[in-house]
Amino acid sequence: MLQVQITEHTTDGREITRYSDRKYRTMRGVGKDLEQFQRVYHEPRYTLAIIGEPEQRRTRDNSAAIGQVHVGDIFHCMWGYDMTFNDFYEVVAVSATGKTVTTRRIAIRMDGDPCSPARARVRPVLTGDRFIGEPERHLLQAYNNSIYIHINSFSDAFLMEPEDYVRTYDENHLD
Repeated sequence: MLQVQITEHTTDGREITRYSDRKYRTMRGVGKDLEQFQRVYHEPRYTLAIIGEPEQRRTRDNSAAIGQVHVGDIFHCMWGYDMTFNDFYEVVAVSATGKTVTTRRIAIRMDGDPCSPARARVRPVLTGDRFIGEPERHLLQAYNNSIYIHINSFSDAFLMEPEDYVRTYDENHLD
């Protein structure tokens, strides 16, 4: 692990050594920390150094997801904090390697009012003109026997089983 070492050379000849609180695996991460410390400890009495050994970057083993997804499969994403929203994504293409998929968001069929305390029940539209928006490419990922795609900074969509396509999901727009 890498970290920044700050050595202060005092006027009476002593050396006081401190270390950054954070530790990093790569030079890229510790380099940003070093730049910040250089702005604070810019006087000649300070010496800054990076100490430690970098570690190998960890790679995710997504091999369990490769070859498991096909055109027509649907991913489900449920998100929201006080409210609950459901998005569904249909696979429209799979890369030759099987590591990435191209998806399109699909419309939902809603039964009930999502703004009532009773909530609404939603399910994906499976036939007809169902696509919303443009195609998006996603890297397939695997975690604990689940296959998923990363949609954005706050949500992931998980691969659905075909029997779940007709199941309904709660949707609540009340804050």
